[in-house]
Amino acid sequence: MLSRAVSNAHSPDLELRTASPPDAEGPPLLFVHGAYVGAWCWAEHFLPALADRGYTAHAVSLRGHGESGGRLTTAGVDDFVADLRRTVDHLDASPVLVGHSMGGVVVQRYLQQYDAPGAALMASLPPQGMAGLTAQFAGRDPALWFQFGVLQAFGPGVASPRALRRALFSDDLPTDRVADYASQVRGESPRALAELTTPIVTGRLPDDVPALVVGAGEDSIVPRWAVEATARAFDTDATFVPGVAHAMMLDTGWEQSLHALVDWLASRDLTPN
Repeated sequence: MLSRAVSNAHSPDLELRTASPPDAEGPPLLFVHGAYVGAWCWAEHFLPALADRGYTAHAVSLRGHGESGGRLTTAGVDDFVADLRRTVDHLDASPVLVGHSMGGVVVQRYLQQYDAPGAALMASLPPQGMAGLTAQFAGRDPALWFQFGVLQAFGPGVASPRALRRALFSDDLPTDRVADYASQVRGESPRALAELTTPIVTGRLPDDVPALVVGAGEDSIVPRWAVEATARAFDTDATFVPGVAHAMMLDTGWEQSLHALVDWLASRDLTPN
């Protein structure tokens, strides 16, 4: 797997991880991570598995995340959209965009300004933002909601790995995997989180971009109604992967999440030639 920087004299360097087979053809894929993580979450399983299937697959770390530069504390959602645009411009061909959680909102905002051959939203925050999600989350599991506040205020070293498991993973994910993933979790931009509490994507989304909207069947953060709200915004039906928690690319059922994406790509003829 190749890791390199997307560089620009006036913007922070961005980490870009790439897995590609020899003589790859067809549209590449570009993955956008959610809050608190970076490109590493896609590099664990998805990038190499897709390269084995003939795809060129990239994952970018938005500014302040992963190994990317930039000040996280001042970054807003539109800064992340600018990072995504700069990464797309850096690639040899226009990619199919895949966004998870907060990254799904970044992709939605991007599509209101720019074109793409396709977009997949995985456990994405809905266009109206996360205000309704946080209220429901806090009411259903106040202790877990408190732990996310601890994570944001004091960093991952203070947050409970047990709480992260309850929020992001299934019960059967091995403890050492949970600990490894928890060690890579970082804080998130307070500005971006504040913006996400408001209707973050307003106005029309494009009706000429093929879209997959897929949810996790056991998601503690983005419930079914929120996934369906995103699907309605794209005038499509939501798909759900049963038995998988919010971290769809890392959980024990990640292969099912991958298959949902690959099957959709095939149905839209967005496959390697």
